[in-house]
Amino acid sequence: MSTSRVAIEKEGTVADIWVLTQPTDSSKKRGFIRADVITSVSGDTDGVLAVRSDTQDLVSLAAAVTPAGNRKPLPAGFHVYFLQTLDEVRRDNSALAKAVMARWVINQEEWQWVVEDIEDLAPRDF
Repeated sequence: MSTSRVAIEKEGTVADIWVLTQPTDSSKKRGFIRADVITSVSGDTDGVLAVRSDTQDLVSLAAAVTPAGNRKPLPAGFHVYFLQTLDEVRRDNSALAKAVMARWVINQEEWQWVVEDIEDLAPRDF
């Protein structure tokens, strides 16, 4: 078996994990980055920021603004919840690619890290 074949088989055992970025100003668009390029995470009640290993850029993973434009502070330690969520997804060992997103859950009046299968995402929502 060739080396490239072994690499492909190993990659297939762990799902790809993608994280939705949140722009901090209106000139930028949301996008997805691979979780494996995130090298550090920090946060406060205004947002969660990460550093990308491939570009060294600082990206926003969560901003304390609801989809309706209302300011709702993030809970203390929300960046730690992000790391815990990533850990749970990695341990899941699903064959499906996953998306991790910060979401304001209206009926619970709180911010949460939500995990969805990429195949279940509605493109019009992004």
